[in-house]
Amino acid sequence: MLDFSRKLTPLSALKYIRWKTMGGTEPVRLALKSGGRFMLRRDRASNNDYGVAYEVFVNEFYASHPDLPRKDVKFIVDLGANVGFTSIYFLNSFPDAEIVAFEPHPEHFGQAQLNVGSNAGASRVKLFNKAVGARDRSLWLSSGGTSSALRDADSASAGFEVEVTDLFAALGTRRIDLLKMDIEGSEYELLADPRFRELDIGAIVLEWHSRGGGLVDKEWCEARLREMGFRISPLFTEPNYGMFWALR
Repeated sequence: MLDFSRKLTPLSALKYIRWKTMGGTEPVRLALKSGGRFMLRRDRASNNDYGVAYEVFVNEFYASHPDLPRKDVKFIVDLGANVGFTSIYFLNSFPDAEIVAFEPHPEHFGQAQLNVGSNAGASRVKLFNKAVGARDRSLWLSSGGTSSALRDADSASAGFEVEVTDLFAALGTRRIDLLKMDIEGSEYELLADPRFRELDIGAIVLEWHSRGGGLVDKEWCEARLREMGFRISPLFTEPNYGMFWALR
């Protein structure tokens, strides 16, 4: 709790500690020392606001890599925006960047709109309530909170139908200075598509998720990116998921 509160402005730190210790049930609006603003809700089955906020604002896994100068980042693509915390982080970390963010879960998307909209510079973020893939289609999204993942139609009972947009058609040929990917297993479809190699990407920060092969799946992602000229810089590795930077 203290690590989290230290990232907040003094007034917000007091609000957060009181809210936490008093068991507040209504969302609390908080401000970061770095300038970002967001709403924190009590965790429940459909969200993990605190865990995501801790990863983004305390662990700062999305902090600019030493080999990625902030001044050079003009266009960011945020795949798996969840409730908007990474987009808020990018807004304040890269003041000259335009951000395009995709989030298919309707509840997360709605919360992302509220969170991003409360920040100065919100006009630099374009949010889309869609999943991304290698072609346009509809799929089913499992109702797993922050771990919701795309499924085929035979898994319809486990979630709800969402629109998937062809990422490559959506992005075109524009230079992507930073691509963030946290899409619960859909990274394999994108990385396997031949068009991924054609994207003009400076850096990727990717959270990989096992398809059942554990670290073999991590190695597949890394090998695929190395084939495209990226070098890998690990952040953390667990048996079935982890994060790394990939830079050219």
